[in-house]
Amino acid sequence: MKVRVVRRDRYRLRVTTWGSGVGPHAIVLPGLSADSRALAPQIRMLRSQVATVHVIDLPGMALPPSLLTADASFPQLADQVAHVADELGIRRAVVVGHSLGGGVALHLALRRPELVDGLVLIAPAALGRSLHWIYKLYCLPLIGRALLYPRSSGQRGFVRRFLIGSLRREDHAFVDMLIRHGNKARERALSSRAIVWANQPSLWRRILMLVTPGGEQAAFAVGDRLRELSDVPTLVLWGNEDRVICAGDAVRCRDFHQRAEIHVARGAGHMLPLEAPAWTNRYIARFVASLRPALREAA
Repeated sequence: MKVRVVRRDRYRLRVTTWGSGVGPHAIVLPGLSADSRALAPQIRMLRSQVATVHVIDLPGMALPPSLLTADASFPQLADQVAHVADELGIRRAVVVGHSLGGGVALHLALRRPELVDGLVLIAPAALGRSLHWIYKLYCLPLIGRALLYPRSSGQRGFVRRFLIGSLRREDHAFVDMLIRHGNKARERALSSRAIVWANQPSLWRRILMLVTPGGEQAAFAVGDRLRELSDVPTLVLWGNEDRVICAGDAVRCRDFHQRAEIHVARGAGHMLPLEAPAWTNRYIARFVASLRPALREAA
């Protein structure tokens, strides 16, 4: 394993790499306020599928300084990932993203299609309209500031109620592990807040959101631009009990990307990669194996 720092403007991005350093490559993008531990089973599996695996932590998520709102839109985050790939000499890669990381992967594929050999999207943002109702509160200046600050109390109820499904909800050791994974660094909290605030809907839509459901992803959803990715091999995985990003968003793949492969796990929530690692890995391994001839040519 090799850990390095890639600089871009005022930011430092941590990159953790396993493997030989040559292609084929996989780029792994964790979700909001998460790191490689949230995708550890998938990283281990990918190491047996491709020559080199890179986990890229977005600015402020692993290293200071914290991300500024002015630099935190989805296209800007995608450009940060593309810059890291360029600095590491990665010409093409399979991109695996969970939650926020999935949304960044989608924007990366739209902005730099030549870089993406395939997309693995696990409960990704940016496909549909809605997020969990609490996102409405995150968008309010004073309330959002308080809610997005790291805290040590009340996490167990949040994890059990919102992050995981019935499959693991009563697994106390599993819940404790997720709580331990929580990072209380101030820079990470500020960076998470910057991402939320930079990708808010317009003011009138935020006002409307307070009294009507949906619309939280309006500012960053890729919409019908998903058609532009119809030639990019895409695997979409979701838990049917996801309370953060509804699994119904996978329908957008069927509407605009009919070649996308979609699978939904029963009893799993937003932490699907850890809740059902064998199920998740089985589909990813099969998907990457189907790409392998093209990956060898690209390497």
